[in-house]
Formats: sequence, structure tokens, C-alpha cells
Amino acid sequence: MEPEAVTQEMKTRPPVATVTGLYRGTFAGLVPLTVKTPLTQDQVRRNPIFYELDLNYERGDENLIIDVIYDNLAPRRLQDLFRGTDIPHGIRFWPDWFDIPPYDEIRDPDGHRVYPRAPGIHTVQIRTASRKFAQEGRSRDFSPEKGGSTSPVFEIMIAGEENVRE
Repeated sequence: MEPEAVTQEMKTRPPVATVTGLYRGTFAGLVPLTVKTPLTQDQVRRNPIFYELDLNYERGDENLIIDVIYDNLAPRRLQDLFRGTDIPHGIRFWPDWFDIPPYDEIRDPDGHRVYPRAPGIHTVQIRTASRKFAQEGRSRDFSPEKGGSTSPVFEIMIAGEENVRE
């Protein structure tokens, strides 16, 4: 292959992982999390939100870096996932989790007040990319060339005291 063809092929490679859904944990298992299935205030305090990663089988030897963007706040770094340790080899889908930011009130990057645990509709986006061991501690690159992917915007709802449906 010519060098230009190799470069173009690297740019068009599929992402290392994509997020396919958000879930809440119940005694019956994982249940899809949508605006129509709100989290109660107690669930927000005690339970993580699960997200499902569709892992690219062809890139199964690459480790993952993951960030969550909650309500358009600055991306929050999640734990790196190592193939063979955190993600067993040969697994196609993998659930992981995150907590809603543990603050009643914080400021976004522009200085506006936001209320991450307040009742109402909130947004979540998750971005993923591959991670090389040499990148540890460096800036995180979520570009398509690095197998990066950003999920669609998921909307979730936190129920107020008056609109709890379980």
C-alpha cells in the first residue's frame, strides 16, 4: 500500500467502541433509562448509571479512554479500561457505569450555575477512544484517527417528589 492509502485507511477506521444505551440498575437487572423512566432522588444518590459499550471486535486488543459529558459540563474523565483486565478479551458488549456529579450546585465552564441532581431532564454524552500505554498521563485524544467516538445526546430524567413512577 502507498503511504497515502495507509493514512486514508487509518482515518476511516471504525471507532474502537460506541455507546449504545444508558440503563439503571434494578433488582430485575438493567432497565433502559429514558425521559419516560425517571430516576428517583434516592436512585440518584445511591446507584450508578450504566452505559453499554459496543466494542469493535476488530480492534479488540486496544485499551479505552472514556469521558462523560453531563449537562454540557466540562468532560469528566472516567476510569481507563484495559483489555484483558477490565474488559475480557473476546467480549463484544461491555457495561460500565458513572455517577451523576455529587453536587447540588456547580458552575459550568462558562460560569453559569447548574444543578446536576435537580429534578428535570438532563443530558448525557459519552466519548470513547483507544489508548496506548505511552499516552498514560498525557492529553486525551478523542479524534477519529485514534478510534474516537462521541455518543448521541441521551436525555434522562430525575423525578421530583410529585412525579415518581416506579
